[in-house]
Amino acid sequence: MTPLPEVRLALGLRSTAQSLGVIGRDAGVFREQGLDLVIAREETAGPDGVRGLVAGEYDLAEFGAVPLVQAVYEGHDPVVLLAAEQTNAMYLLGAARIDAPRALVGEKIGVLSIAGQTGVSAATMLDRWTLRREDVELLELGTYPAIYQALQDGRIAAGVLTADYGVAGSVAFGLHRLADLGQELRFQGPIVATTRRYARAHPDRVQRAVTAYVRTIELFADHPDRVLESMKRHLGFLDHAQALAVHDFYSRRFQRRPHPSEAGLQRVIDLYAATSSRPALRLEDVWDRSFLDRSLQA
Repeated sequence: MTPLPEVRLALGLRSTAQSLGVIGRDAGVFREQGLDLVIAREETAGPDGVRGLVAGEYDLAEFGAVPLVQAVYEGHDPVVLLAAEQTNAMYLLGAARIDAPRALVGEKIGVLSIAGQTGVSAATMLDRWTLRREDVELLELGTYPAIYQALQDGRIAAGVLTADYGVAGSVAFGLHRLADLGQELRFQGPIVATTRRYARAHPDRVQRAVTAYVRTIELFADHPDRVLESMKRHLGFLDHAQALAVHDFYSRRFQRRPHPSEAGLQRVIDLYAATSSRPALRLEDVWDRSFLDRSLQA
């Protein structure tokens, strides 16, 4: 039997919103589309994740829109293919002892990276709360499990985490929302990306991969029995009841027609336009909608 063409995927975060490739692989959806999906790297969020993509270390990636737009402003060629969510289900979660944003003065907030989407979002909220940057330390912890553990251990007062961790942590040790970053900032949520070079060299593989993502989103919504075990294995901290609650949350958020938010992408573009020496980007500079349009028409 002829081996299927291999497509290498990197995952930015260990969260449901950036687990669709894993879920689709485990359910056989990518093989049905004629692809052997290989998870090349995990928990490679922020600028490091984009650097690996543009360097050709992997072919597709699931991560945030902020570092992708940064990379395009720097002259690289990553491009958005689709987005299961239009905004992030991402929160600034406080420990039980933090009753208001002012209580963060003199404390630490855990983020994945300062330059990536979690760090930019946390810093923007500090500005909105008129808290001086020098009074609250943003601590780079690299992964969501590390942020979650640091909150549990009391080493940080707050952390940027997704809904999965909020559901589990609220019950386990009293985590609570200080800010709904998706609603506050309205940045584009997690995206699936490739590079323009890879799309030109392997358009058929990219097309098949996009179709597999569309089918995986449908599977997630319609057949929880086929995705729950994959979610639990990949995330590693959910019991069955928590997995059901997280699935219910995301099944109502994921789009069956997974176009990114034009307004959300534009907000990220505008975030860097003022500080870049390059002309302001257009939506088509960061988003190629042609593959998704063909998958949805098929």
